[in-house]
Amino acid sequence: MTMHIGFLPHLALIDMQQLCLVRQPVFEAEGALLGYEIRFRDTERGRLAFAQSLLSGTFDAIRSDLPVFLSCSRDQLLQDAIEIVDPRNAILLLPGDLEVDDEVRSVVSRFCEAGGSIALDNLEAEPAPVEALLPYASWARVDVRCVESPEIELVRDRVLHGGSAKARLIADHVYDNDQFDLAQKIGFHAYQGSFFSRPEALPAADLPPSSISAIRLLGMSRDNRVSDKELEEVLATDPVLTFQLLRLVNSAALGARGLTSIGQALRVIGRNSLQRWLAIAVAASRRSESAVDQELVRQAIERARFLEQMASPGRDAGTLFLVGLFSMLDAVFRMPLPDLLQRVTLSEDATQALLERQGPYADALSFAESYEMGLFEHATALATGMGVDASRLGEFYMQAVEWTHGALSSSMAKAA
Repeated sequence: MTMHIGFLPHLALIDMQQLCLVRQPVFEAEGALLGYEIRFRDTERGRLAFAQSLLSGTFDAIRSDLPVFLSCSRDQLLQDAIEIVDPRNAILLLPGDLEVDDEVRSVVSRFCEAGGSIALDNLEAEPAPVEALLPYASWARVDVRCVESPEIELVRDRVLHGGSAKARLIADHVYDNDQFDLAQKIGFHAYQGSFFSRPEALPAADLPPSSISAIRLLGMSRDNRVSDKELEEVLATDPVLTFQLLRLVNSAALGARGLTSIGQALRVIGRNSLQRWLAIAVAASRRSESAVDQELVRQAIERARFLEQMASPGRDAGTLFLVGLFSMLDAVFRMPLPDLLQRVTLSEDATQALLERQGPYADALSFAESYEMGLFEHATALATGMGVDASRLGEFYMQAVEWTHGALSSSMAKAA
């Protein structure tokens, strides 16, 4: 049986700017990116948010060709919203307290027969009502903040030996290395949580040569006393960055042809664009086969672009971009942030926000962290306090996702 792709005409009147959502990565035990959990802001029309995202095209853009985990209440399960998604693209997260009756079982059965998957959420030591659906489940998720090791093992045994040989375990809210080690020892198959956005910094870590050159140039380019000639002399010592810059300036977007010098390329691109390009080059120079590391680079650039769009009186767009980027570079390079900031000269306001969480850009960092965790109410309050139209947050976020994808797909954003 194939679920039909329907149309919900009453959704056409909804203002898509009101859509507020965020994605959070889920990693397999081997480190591969399994997919994303998409979280929507709860509003009086929150139950329609998923359908909104489908009709607007947001859903396909944000999932990046990977399956997505979607929280699904009983009402949402029994309404027509899930009828308009390709079941192969979604994994329905069903709450632990979901009461399972024939109606629920029928919908779940049809969804799975059509190629979809379900995950049982918030399982604890005591069996949950939703576990009646274990025979259909592909995943079961446990909040490892709230459950002790012996209790987690009880959940594991019920899931793996409770009538569903195919179900696998996801450790949710992994915050630190101890929780990650425990989940690995118990035998979880997948993981998500802020630990993967904040891996432990290694004091002995160092930057790759391409990053050192780009950081040096970034600091110089933000100093109005440094001439283009001085930038040209430093850039000329790094063949990789020189090649990337010339390719960038010759791109269709800038339309420059027949360049005769590095200096000409610098004049064509301009200081502001040069600084943003160098910032991306810094992050993207962290080459790794690890999906976690690749996701960290993506998140850093995405956060930078997200904040850049929130410029307001007293908050410069370029500084917002750099604050967003550098706030995650310690995780990207496994290096303490103070050590990183010794390599580049940022403004006093930016440095104060990054190291002390004070000054005019501190609330922008708090906003980004709240939004990325799905704390939409707090994020909205912070955005409003910054003078930003909170109804556009979803639009800004999706633009950041799409822009980052383009930036990282370009050979100009990759270090050799």
